[in-house]
Amino acid sequence: IIVYEENMPDSITQALENTGRIFEYREYDDSLEEKVKEELLAGEADLLISFPENFEELLLDYTVSSIPDIKTSYNPGERYSENAYSVVLNALNSYQQVVLYERFGTDVIVFTMDQDNPNHIIMDEDKALGQGFASLLPMLIVLFLFSGAMSIGPDAIAGEKERGTIATLLVTPIKRSDLALGKILGLSVISLFSAASSLVGILLSLPKLMQGTSLDAGIYGPVEYMQIVIVLISTVLVIVGMIAMLSTIARSVKEASMLVLPLYFLSIVISVSTMFSGEGASNALYYIIPIYSSVNILISILTFEVVPFHIALMVLSSLLYVGLLVVFTTKLFESERIIFAK
Repeated sequence: IIVYEENMPDSITQALENTGRIFEYREYDDSLEEKVKEELLAGEADLLISFPENFEELLLDYTVSSIPDIKTSYNPGERYSENAYSVVLNALNSYQQVVLYERFGTDVIVFTMDQDNPNHIIMDEDKALGQGFASLLPMLIVLFLFSGAMSIGPDAIAGEKERGTIATLLVTPIKRSDLALGKILGLSVISLFSAASSLVGILLSLPKLMQGTSLDAGIYGPVEYMQIVIVLISTVLVIVGMIAMLSTIARSVKEASMLVLPLYFLSIVISVSTMFSGEGASNALYYIIPIYSSVNILISILTFEVVPFHIALMVLSSLLYVGLLVVFTTKLFESERIIFAK
Protein backbone atom coordinates (compact mmCIF):
# COMPACT_ATOMS: atom_id res chain seq x y z
CA ILE A 1 0.00 0.00 0.00
CA ILE A 2 1.63 3.25 -1.13
CA VAL A 3 0.83 6.00 1.40
CA TYR A 4 1.76 9.66 1.36
CA GLU A 5 1.93 10.74 5.00
CA GLU A 6 2.29 14.03 6.80
CA ASN A 7 3.23 14.21 10.50
CA MET A 8 2.38 10.55 11.08
CA PRO A 9 3.25 9.56 14.68
CA ASP A 10 5.22 6.39 15.32
CA SER A 11 2.26 4.98 17.27
CA ILE A 12 0.06 5.22 14.16
CA THR A 13 2.80 3.70 11.99
CA GLN A 14 2.94 0.76 14.40
CA ALA A 15 -0.86 0.42 14.35
CA LEU A 16 -0.79 0.21 10.54
CA GLU A 17 2.04 -2.31 10.56
CA ASN A 18 0.02 -4.45 12.95
CA THR A 19 -2.58 -4.94 10.22
CA GLY A 20 -0.19 -7.34 8.49
CA ARG A 21 -0.21 -5.32 5.28
CA ILE A 22 2.95 -4.01 3.63
CA PHE A 23 3.15 -0.21 3.48
CA GLU A 24 5.43 2.06 1.51
CA TYR A 25 5.50 5.53 3.09
CA ARG A 26 6.28 8.74 1.22
CA GLU A 27 6.59 12.12 2.89
CA TYR A 28 4.00 14.75 1.97
CA ASP A 29 3.77 18.53 2.19
CA ASP A 30 1.53 21.12 0.53
CA SER A 31 3.93 21.58 -2.40
CA LEU A 32 3.13 18.00 -3.49
CA GLU A 33 -0.67 18.43 -3.53
CA GLU A 34 -1.14 18.36 -7.33
CA LYS A 35 1.43 15.59 -7.81
CA VAL A 36 -0.28 13.38 -5.24
CA LYS A 37 -3.72 14.05 -6.76
CA GLU A 38 -2.42 12.97 -10.16
CA GLU A 39 -0.88 9.80 -8.70
CA LEU A 40 -4.11 8.93 -6.88
CA LEU A 41 -6.09 9.39 -10.10
CA ALA A 42 -3.58 7.29 -12.06
CA GLY A 43 -3.47 4.53 -9.43
CA GLU A 44 0.24 5.15 -8.77
CA ALA A 45 -0.46 5.96 -5.09
CA ASP A 46 -3.18 4.59 -2.85
CA LEU A 47 -3.74 7.04 0.00
CA LEU A 48 -2.82 10.43 1.42
CA ILE A 49 -3.09 10.78 5.22
CA SER A 50 -2.28 13.99 7.05
CA PHE A 51 -2.06 14.44 10.84
CA PRO A 52 -1.89 17.67 12.83
CA GLU A 53 1.69 18.49 13.86
CA ASN A 54 0.93 18.03 17.56
CA PHE A 55 -1.40 15.05 17.16
CA GLU A 56 -0.21 13.04 20.17
CA GLU A 57 -0.11 16.13 22.40
CA LEU A 58 -3.71 16.91 21.50
CA LEU A 59 -4.69 13.36 22.46
CA LEU A 60 -3.05 13.77 25.86
CA ASP A 61 -4.39 17.26 26.56
CA TYR A 62 -7.93 16.33 25.62
CA THR A 63 -10.59 19.04 25.42
CA VAL A 64 -13.61 19.17 23.14
CA SER A 65 -12.18 22.20 21.37
CA SER A 66 -8.88 20.48 20.60
CA ILE A 67 -10.04 17.24 18.99
CA PRO A 68 -7.50 16.57 16.21
CA ASP A 69 -8.84 15.88 12.71
CA ILE A 70 -7.02 13.43 10.44
CA LYS A 71 -7.36 14.24 6.75
CA THR A 72 -7.22 11.54 4.07
CA SER A 73 -7.54 11.44 0.31
CA TYR A 74 -8.18 8.30 -1.73
CA ASN A 75 -9.66 7.21 -5.05
CA PRO A 76 -12.74 4.91 -4.89
CA GLY A 77 -12.31 4.31 -8.64
CA GLU A 78 -9.14 2.32 -7.93
CA ARG A 79 -9.60 -1.00 -6.13
CA TYR A 80 -6.19 -0.77 -4.43
CA SER A 81 -6.88 2.76 -3.20
CA GLU A 82 -10.33 1.85 -1.93
CA ASN A 83 -8.90 -1.20 -0.15
CA ALA A 84 -6.05 0.88 1.33
CA TYR A 85 -8.51 3.40 2.76
CA SER A 86 -10.54 0.59 4.32
CA VAL A 87 -7.42 -0.97 5.91
CA VAL A 88 -6.21 2.37 7.32
CA LEU A 89 -9.68 3.36 8.54
CA ASN A 90 -10.06 0.09 10.45
CA ALA A 91 -6.58 0.49 11.95
CA LEU A 92 -7.35 4.04 13.09
CA ASN A 93 -10.67 2.98 14.59
CA SER A 94 -8.86 0.27 16.57
CA TYR A 95 -6.24 2.81 17.64
CA GLN A 96 -8.99 5.16 18.80
CA GLN A 97 -10.51 2.42 20.96
CA VAL A 98 -7.12 1.81 22.58
CA VAL A 99 -6.79 5.53 23.37
CA LEU A 100 -10.33 5.65 24.72
CA TYR A 101 -9.84 2.85 27.22
CA GLU A 102 -6.21 3.36 28.15
CA ARG A 103 -6.18 7.15 28.50
CA PHE A 104 -9.75 8.16 29.25
CA GLY A 105 -11.63 5.07 30.37
CA THR A 106 -14.83 6.51 28.95
CA ASP A 107 -16.62 6.77 25.64
CA VAL A 108 -15.41 10.09 24.25
CA ILE A 109 -14.17 11.22 20.86
CA VAL A 110 -10.38 11.48 20.71
CA PHE A 111 -10.01 12.46 17.06
CA THR A 112 -12.13 12.79 13.93
CA MET A 113 -11.49 12.12 10.26
CA ASP A 114 -12.28 14.34 7.29
CA GLN A 115 -14.73 16.64 9.06
CA ASP A 116 -13.62 19.52 6.87
CA ASN A 117 -11.73 18.04 3.93
CA PRO A 118 -12.96 18.80 0.40
CA ASN A 119 -10.18 16.65 -1.05
CA HIS A 120 -11.22 13.47 0.76
CA ILE A 121 -12.31 11.72 -2.45
CA ILE A 122 -10.15 12.10 -5.56
CA MET A 123 -11.81 10.15 -8.35
CA ASP A 124 -12.28 9.92 -12.10
CA GLU A 125 -16.05 9.38 -12.24
CA ASP A 126 -15.97 7.63 -15.64
CA LYS A 127 -13.27 5.25 -14.46
CA ALA A 128 -15.16 4.54 -11.24
CA LEU A 129 -18.29 3.81 -13.29
CA GLY A 130 -16.20 1.61 -15.56
CA GLN A 131 -15.28 -0.51 -12.52
CA GLY A 132 -18.96 -1.45 -12.28
CA PHE A 133 -19.02 -2.64 -15.88
CA ALA A 134 -15.63 -4.38 -15.49
CA SER A 135 -16.94 -6.47 -12.60
CA LEU A 136 -19.83 -7.82 -14.68
CA LEU A 137 -19.50 -7.62 -18.46
CA PRO A 138 -16.22 -9.56 -19.15
CA MET A 139 -17.62 -12.66 -17.48
CA LEU A 140 -20.95 -12.35 -19.30
CA ILE A 141 -19.30 -11.73 -22.67
CA VAL A 142 -17.09 -14.83 -22.44
CA LEU A 143 -20.00 -16.97 -21.26
CA PHE A 144 -22.22 -15.69 -24.09
CA LEU A 145 -19.50 -16.43 -26.65
CA PHE A 146 -19.01 -19.94 -25.28
CA SER A 147 -22.72 -20.74 -24.94
CA GLY A 148 -23.39 -19.47 -28.48
CA ALA A 149 -20.61 -21.63 -29.91
CA MET A 150 -21.62 -24.66 -27.80
CA SER A 151 -25.20 -24.54 -29.05
CA ILE A 152 -24.20 -25.12 -32.69
CA GLY A 153 -20.54 -26.23 -32.69
CA PRO A 154 -20.97 -29.90 -31.77
CA ASP A 155 -23.71 -30.41 -34.35
CA ALA A 156 -21.81 -28.65 -37.15
CA ILE A 157 -19.16 -31.39 -37.42
CA ALA A 158 -19.96 -34.26 -35.05
CA GLY A 159 -23.62 -34.02 -36.12
CA GLU A 160 -22.64 -34.39 -39.76
CA LYS A 161 -20.42 -37.36 -38.89
CA GLU A 162 -23.29 -38.93 -36.98
CA ARG A 163 -25.75 -38.40 -39.85
CA GLY A 164 -23.22 -39.46 -42.50
CA THR A 165 -23.43 -36.18 -44.45
CA ILE A 166 -19.77 -35.40 -43.81
CA ALA A 167 -18.84 -37.85 -46.59
CA THR A 168 -20.69 -35.69 -49.13
CA LEU A 169 -18.65 -32.67 -48.12
CA LEU A 170 -15.38 -34.57 -48.31
CA VAL A 171 -15.89 -35.66 -51.92
CA THR A 172 -16.41 -32.07 -53.11
CA PRO A 173 -13.42 -30.51 -54.95
CA ILE A 174 -12.17 -28.39 -52.05
CA LYS A 175 -9.18 -28.76 -49.77
CA ARG A 176 -9.88 -30.21 -46.37
CA SER A 177 -8.06 -27.24 -44.84
CA ASP A 178 -10.60 -24.96 -46.58
CA LEU A 179 -13.41 -27.10 -45.20
CA ALA A 180 -12.00 -26.87 -41.65
CA LEU A 181 -11.47 -23.11 -41.96
CA GLY A 182 -14.94 -22.65 -43.43
CA LYS A 183 -16.52 -24.52 -40.55
CA ILE A 184 -14.64 -22.38 -38.00
CA LEU A 185 -15.44 -19.08 -39.74
CA GLY A 186 -19.09 -19.98 -40.23
CA LEU A 187 -19.51 -21.03 -36.62
CA SER A 188 -17.66 -17.90 -35.49
CA VAL A 189 -20.07 -15.57 -37.30
CA ILE A 190 -23.13 -17.29 -35.82
CA SER A 191 -21.58 -17.38 -32.33
CA LEU A 192 -20.63 -13.72 -32.57
CA PHE A 193 -24.17 -12.71 -33.51
CA SER A 194 -25.54 -14.87 -30.71
CA ALA A 195 -23.23 -13.27 -28.15
CA ALA A 196 -23.89 -9.76 -29.49
CA SER A 197 -27.66 -10.18 -29.20
CA SER A 198 -27.32 -11.45 -25.63
CA LEU A 199 -24.96 -8.59 -24.75
CA VAL A 200 -27.33 -5.97 -26.16
CA GLY A 201 -30.12 -7.51 -24.10
CA ILE A 202 -28.01 -7.27 -20.94
CA LEU A 203 -27.04 -3.63 -21.64
CA LEU A 204 -30.67 -2.68 -22.20
CA SER A 205 -31.76 -4.41 -19.01
CA LEU A 206 -28.93 -3.05 -16.81
CA PRO A 207 -31.05 -0.18 -15.43
CA LYS A 208 -33.51 -2.76 -14.06
CA LEU A 209 -30.87 -5.28 -12.99
CA MET A 210 -28.75 -2.69 -11.17
CA GLN A 211 -31.41 -0.54 -9.55
CA GLY A 212 -29.91 2.08 -7.30
CA THR A 213 -26.75 2.42 -9.42
CA SER A 214 -26.00 4.72 -12.33
CA LEU A 215 -24.33 2.42 -14.86
CA ASP A 216 -24.35 4.31 -18.14
CA ALA A 217 -22.68 2.78 -21.20
CA GLY A 218 -22.56 6.29 -22.70
CA ILE A 219 -19.20 6.85 -20.97
CA TYR A 220 -17.56 4.75 -23.71
CA GLY A 221 -16.76 6.12 -27.14
CA PRO A 222 -16.20 4.62 -30.62
CA VAL A 223 -12.60 3.65 -29.76
CA GLU A 224 -13.63 1.55 -26.76
CA TYR A 225 -16.45 -0.16 -28.68
CA MET A 226 -14.10 -0.90 -31.58
CA GLN A 227 -11.59 -2.42 -29.17
CA ILE A 228 -14.33 -4.57 -27.64
CA VAL A 229 -15.35 -5.79 -31.11
CA ILE A 230 -11.72 -6.73 -31.88
CA VAL A 231 -11.55 -8.70 -28.62
CA LEU A 232 -14.87 -10.42 -29.35
CA ILE A 233 -13.77 -11.52 -32.83
CA SER A 234 -10.37 -12.76 -31.62
CA THR A 235 -11.91 -14.62 -28.69
CA VAL A 236 -14.75 -16.25 -30.60
CA LEU A 237 -12.30 -17.57 -33.23
CA VAL A 238 -10.27 -19.30 -30.52
CA ILE A 239 -13.37 -20.67 -28.77
CA VAL A 240 -14.89 -21.98 -32.00
CA GLY A 241 -11.54 -23.38 -33.09
CA MET A 242 -11.32 -25.45 -29.90
CA ILE A 243 -14.93 -26.59 -30.17
CA ALA A 244 -14.49 -27.51 -33.87
CA MET A 245 -11.42 -29.58 -33.06
CA LEU A 246 -13.20 -31.45 -30.26
CA SER A 247 -16.28 -31.88 -32.43
CA THR A 248 -14.11 -33.47 -35.13
CA ILE A 249 -12.64 -35.92 -32.63
CA ALA A 250 -16.06 -36.87 -31.23
CA ARG A 251 -18.19 -39.59 -32.81
CA SER A 252 -21.55 -38.04 -31.92
CA VAL A 253 -23.12 -34.74 -30.90
CA LYS A 254 -23.54 -36.00 -27.34
CA GLU A 255 -19.87 -36.96 -27.09
CA ALA A 256 -18.82 -33.61 -28.57
CA SER A 257 -20.93 -31.75 -26.01
CA MET A 258 -19.34 -33.73 -23.20
CA LEU A 259 -15.83 -32.94 -24.50
CA VAL A 260 -16.64 -29.22 -24.70
CA LEU A 261 -18.13 -28.97 -21.18
CA PRO A 262 -14.75 -28.87 -19.33
CA LEU A 263 -13.69 -25.94 -21.52
CA TYR A 264 -16.94 -24.16 -20.67
CA PHE A 265 -16.46 -24.67 -16.94
CA LEU A 266 -12.83 -23.55 -17.24
CA SER A 267 -13.95 -20.32 -18.95
CA ILE A 268 -16.36 -19.69 -16.06
CA VAL A 269 -13.56 -20.15 -13.52
CA ILE A 270 -11.24 -17.82 -15.47
CA SER A 271 -13.94 -15.15 -15.83
CA VAL A 272 -14.95 -15.24 -12.18
CA SER A 273 -11.34 -15.24 -10.96
CA THR A 274 -10.64 -11.94 -12.73
CA MET A 275 -13.95 -10.08 -12.30
CA PHE A 276 -13.02 -8.74 -8.82
CA SER A 277 -9.47 -7.69 -9.67
CA GLY A 278 -10.53 -4.18 -10.71
CA GLU A 279 -7.84 -3.91 -13.38
CA GLY A 280 -6.23 -5.87 -16.17
CA ALA A 281 -3.07 -7.88 -15.56
CA SER A 282 0.17 -5.90 -15.85
CA ASN A 283 2.35 -8.86 -16.89
CA ALA A 284 2.46 -9.04 -20.70
CA LEU A 285 2.84 -12.84 -20.59
CA TYR A 286 -0.75 -13.18 -19.36
CA TYR A 287 -1.95 -11.79 -22.69
CA ILE A 288 -0.85 -14.86 -24.60
CA ILE A 289 -3.11 -17.15 -22.54
CA PRO A 290 -6.36 -17.79 -24.44
CA ILE A 291 -9.60 -16.63 -22.78
CA TYR A 292 -7.71 -15.26 -19.75
CA SER A 293 -6.11 -12.61 -21.97
CA SER A 294 -9.51 -11.66 -23.41
CA VAL A 295 -11.06 -11.16 -19.97
CA ASN A 296 -8.13 -9.00 -18.86
CA ILE A 297 -8.26 -6.89 -22.02
CA LEU A 298 -12.01 -6.35 -21.56
CA ILE A 299 -11.41 -5.21 -17.97
CA SER A 300 -8.70 -2.81 -19.20
CA ILE A 301 -10.97 -1.38 -21.90
CA LEU A 302 -13.91 -0.92 -19.54
CA THR A 303 -11.72 0.82 -16.93
CA PHE A 304 -9.96 3.03 -19.54
CA GLU A 305 -6.55 1.48 -18.79
CA VAL A 306 -5.97 -0.43 -21.99
CA VAL A 307 -2.38 -0.86 -23.18
CA PRO A 308 -2.15 -1.08 -27.01
CA PHE A 309 0.71 -3.58 -26.79
CA HIS A 310 -1.45 -5.91 -24.69
CA ILE A 311 -4.28 -5.79 -27.26
CA ALA A 312 -1.81 -6.49 -30.07
CA LEU A 313 -0.32 -9.38 -28.10
CA MET A 314 -3.76 -10.86 -27.40
CA VAL A 315 -4.88 -10.55 -31.03
CA LEU A 316 -1.67 -11.99 -32.48
CA SER A 317 -1.59 -14.89 -30.02
CA SER A 318 -5.27 -15.60 -30.73
CA LEU A 319 -4.60 -15.69 -34.49
CA LEU A 320 -1.66 -18.03 -33.86
CA TYR A 321 -3.86 -20.36 -31.79
CA VAL A 322 -6.58 -20.28 -34.45
CA GLY A 323 -4.01 -21.13 -37.12
CA LEU A 324 -2.75 -24.08 -35.07
CA LEU A 325 -6.32 -25.25 -34.41
CA VAL A 326 -7.16 -25.06 -38.13
CA VAL A 327 -4.02 -27.07 -38.98
CA PHE A 328 -4.81 -29.67 -36.34
CA THR A 329 -8.48 -29.87 -37.37
CA THR A 330 -7.37 -30.28 -40.98
CA LYS A 331 -5.16 -33.21 -39.97
CA LEU A 332 -8.18 -34.74 -38.25
CA PHE A 333 -10.28 -34.26 -41.39
CA GLU A 334 -7.60 -36.08 -43.37
CA SER A 335 -7.80 -39.08 -41.05
CA GLU A 336 -10.42 -41.50 -42.37
CA ARG A 337 -10.32 -43.38 -39.06
CA ILE A 338 -11.45 -40.27 -37.16
CA ILE A 339 -13.88 -38.82 -39.72
CA PHE A 340 -15.75 -42.09 -40.25
CA ALA A 341 -15.50 -43.37 -36.67
CA LYS A 342 -18.71 -44.90 -35.32
